Amino acid sequence: MTLYFGGGSGDLYADRRYNMAMEMMGGGDYTAAIDLLRDGISIAPSWPPFHFHLGEALCLHGDHESADVAFCEYLRLDAADKMGATIKRVLMGTIPAPPVLPEGYVQSLFDQYAPHFEKSLVEKLSYHTPELIAQTVIALHPTPFANLLDLGCGTGLAAKYFIGAANHMTGVDLAPSMIEQARAKNIYTALHVGDIGAFLDGNDENFNLILAADVFVYIGALEELFIKIARRMATGGLFAFSIQSLKDGCWALGADHRYAHSRNYIEHCANAADLTLCAAQDVNLRLDAGAFVKGMVIVYKNHDTLNCSGSDPRY
Repeated sequence: MTLYFGGGSGDLYADRRYNMAMEMMGGGDYTAAIDLLRDGISIAPSWPPFHFHLGEALCLHGDHESADVAFCEYLRLDAADKMGATIKRVLMGTIPAPPVLPEGYVQSLFDQYAPHFEKSLVEKLSYHTPELIAQTVIALHPTPFANLLDLGCGTGLAAKYFIGAANHMTGVDLAPSMIEQARAKNIYTALHVGDIGAFLDGNDENFNLILAADVFVYIGALEELFIKIARRMATGGLFAFSIQSLKDGCWALGADHRYAHSRNYIEHCANAADLTLCAAQDVNLRLDAGAFVKGMVIVYKNHDTLNCSGSDPRY
């Protein structure tokens, strides 16, 4: 998804060129779009979207070197990278994939997505990952949890399946607009806006269940995060999450702007955090371009006596 800054450049003539350039790009006329965007830059050189979309148009036109120059100029103007120029540079092969997507990009993405998040995911993309996670967890632990932590909680799609199965629920998410949607459901005991790693570092509460539904698609390197999660798990606690599947390697950023992780890498991270596998199953995460994205739902435990009879013997 391409993100747009609110409002315009502040110049009517520049905005007209911008709008025309977007139409040209949509129609595949990248040469015309490049010319219009360069005209716009001559009028409003400090407006970041001009440089971002110039980079896009140049990339689509096959001029990766000039595209990278444009993306770098965009990043000079918007260091938070709300539009995702870092991802574009990775996909061009200019830079290696970062261990995590820019915080500004993820926050902007979901702040814009929040009003139609659930409708788009559930109705249009057949997204049922939170439900699959809940089914797996409740099969392992049919009695209620004392407290639940929902990392990257979004609008509360995962937590709603634990109503009555968790006495207290805490949610944390980068995007304030997503937290607003979650708060309106009145299912969480507490909600926090912020980075999940920072929240885990700054919180001294232990949780009986920690969820991360469709969260790690925005984070590549997971070793340190798994250790932080393990530290916040109560004795007998569970950690349940989903990943997008990667056949070889550790993790990779794909053309869908999401990270995929290999099963072996996840096991490596869990071992480093001293976690034990309870369950792992292959699932269809969602639709993308008419085809299902393959992934996994995985549950780990820390030191306790829980009988993980749902463990997959292949792992």
